[in-house]
Amino acid sequence: MSDLFRNFMQLGYVTDDIDAAASYLESRLGTVECVKHFKSSLGGGRPRAGVADPRTAFVVVDGEPADEWVIDVALVNAGPTNLEIIRPVGGMVDLYRDAIRPGEPATLHHLGFRVDDFDEASAIVEANGRTWKQFGDSGAIRFGYLDMTAELGHFVEIMELDEAAAQGFAQLEAASNVGRG
Repeated sequence: MSDLFRNFMQLGYVTDDIDAAASYLESRLGTVECVKHFKSSLGGGRPRAGVADPRTAFVVVDGEPADEWVIDVALVNAGPTNLEIIRPVGGMVDLYRDAIRPGEPATLHHLGFRVDDFDEASAIVEANGRTWKQFGDSGAIRFGYLDMTAELGHFVEIMELDEAAAQGFAQLEAASNVGRG
């Protein structure tokens, strides 16, 4: 399993107020302005039945495809480390909602790691007797969450990025480094 944790890239937080959380990172922690995406949805899609099938966006939670899954997201980097803030909006998003501390700007939810091959990562997870608590495909990122809250106190997200997603994270990193020595 340790091979899944080699390429750290993200601290993931949850919140009940995306604007307040982004403002906290910007004003109190000194990040550049967060990039916000409202009402991001992966609900309604289904995993591919075979490798020849077209790739579509979907999310599966506790083994069940989500018909509704909507979150708000704010992203910013501090050098190579991405800071992600998620506000659950609707549908099967209790994975995020259950971790929120109401009234606090943000709560640590997961550590994110990048892998080159999500199928290989899934095989490692299965070989270790574990299953994804949630997994999906946004079209640019294939991802899965391991529930390690009992052992470590947080979830672990494993991500495979396509070229466009990797470029997006690189742009966030470059923006965070402007004017720094």
